[in-house]
Amino acid sequence: MKRETKFISLDGFEKIETVKTAKKIRNHKSSAPLKTLKKFFKISASLAGDYTKSLKASLKRKKSAKPTLLEQHYANKRRQGAEKLSTTVIARGTAYSKSRALRYSSDKKPVKLAKKKIILGLATSFVAVTLCALTATSTLSFDAFATKKPFESEETAAVKTLSPDSKLSKQISSEISSDDNIMTDGFGLYIDGKLAGVSLDKEALEKALEDDLNDYKKKYDSGTTDEYANEVKIVFGTYKSNLVDSSENIVKNNKDKFSYSLSTDIEYTDTVDYDIEVEYDDDEYTDYYEVVRKGVEGEVKYVYRATYVDGKYTDSKLLKEETIKEVVNRKVIKGTKKRVKHHSSSSSSSSGSSSSSSGSSSYSSGGSSSGSFIWPLPYTSNITSGYGSRWGSFHSGIDIAAGGCYGQTIVAADGGTVEWAGYDSSGYGNYVIINHHNGYKTLYGHCSTVYVSSGQSVSQGQSIAAVGSTGDSTGPHLHFEVRTSGGSRLNPSNFV
Repeated sequence: MKRETKFISLDGFEKIETVKTAKKIRNHKSSAPLKTLKKFFKISASLAGDYTKSLKASLKRKKSAKPTLLEQHYANKRRQGAEKLSTTVIARGTAYSKSRALRYSSDKKPVKLAKKKIILGLATSFVAVTLCALTATSTLSFDAFATKKPFESEETAAVKTLSPDSKLSKQISSEISSDDNIMTDGFGLYIDGKLAGVSLDKEALEKALEDDLNDYKKKYDSGTTDEYANEVKIVFGTYKSNLVDSSENIVKNNKDKFSYSLSTDIEYTDTVDYDIEVEYDDDEYTDYYEVVRKGVEGEVKYVYRATYVDGKYTDSKLLKEETIKEVVNRKVIKGTKKRVKHHSSSSSSSSGSSSSSSGSSSYSSGGSSSGSFIWPLPYTSNITSGYGSRWGSFHSGIDIAAGGCYGQTIVAADGGTVEWAGYDSSGYGNYVIINHHNGYKTLYGHCSTVYVSSGQSVSQGQSIAAVGSTGDSTGPHLHFEVRTSGGSRLNPSNFV
């Protein structure tokens, strides 16, 4: 196809020449890669031809070369089995080998050069093809890629949309609550294996549970700890969207399903009773009694770790035991020497008749003390309540009772003088106090009947009253006390 092209002449713009040409005008950008490829193939074909010609010439020279006399001689010697060549032959062979090596290397130079040219041509062509590809792609537009947003996974997008907790839009919330078939990933709160609600924010749900526990123990000190006594778990999974709610509402709506275990320290102080240490003196009579050291009760502080489940005590553990005040035992001295009694014949007779009338020869003479006490209720030796702390108060004696004891005889623990016999409002009801004139007194309370009167002398073992339940009494029994002359109460179990 012929085309006409007009050029501006050298003489100026008025004269224009028209040249007819058959050469097709191509776009420069599109024809450049094609020219490069053609040039690449032309160079490669030329190098391949040079290599082939050089290889053929080398083979031709190798075939036309005839062996020299030295080569023939060496070959003959080998065939004849010669072991060594002469020094001259070896020297000549070495010179020959060097010359032949030089000759062959000169023959191979064109071949090596051709190989290098081919490799260089291939590398150049590869670079050219790469440049062509880059030139072609430069015409493409990258506007679409420039405006594309970074890739986001569905889970990331869901978290951005639904978190933080309880901030769903009104539209999404209404769709979720109206459609049971919508499913969403979330964190389910399980109480004793049952689903209580679903939150979209695990940290918010954990904080709501922690706040609930802190609220339960706020009335206690900082050392108090608590936890859920039942099984409470947070499980990630896929749930129906209509179960989704704020973490605060989930915990609040299931408050009655939680069981709380609370542990706290409890301190209290208790008293420790002192014992009575008795020291015997053989030089003193049996009615001798002296307190040489007063008794002092001790104090001990206990610290327990108590556990309560839903407000009910379940267990405790002793953490600490501290002595605040040491116990001081009471120390007394008692005489062991018995008095020698001298009686006239008449008094002995009257004494014998008195003993006979009392029914027992072991009783002491009226008003005199033997220095020791006997059991005051022969009917039974059963103690129903001991000496010491009882029911939040102090029990100053021992209670002696058994079935059928009402009306049974009460005897004097030792001889002496009756200081009191009768009834008053002290709580003892009908009672008797005997002074033994040796630093001791005994009391017999809650009697039904009193057999003696104030100022009367009684002997050890003499009947003085009957068991009853008068005064502040819980039933028929004998309340028995041992006192000092000054009124201090002692433990009767140390005397009878």
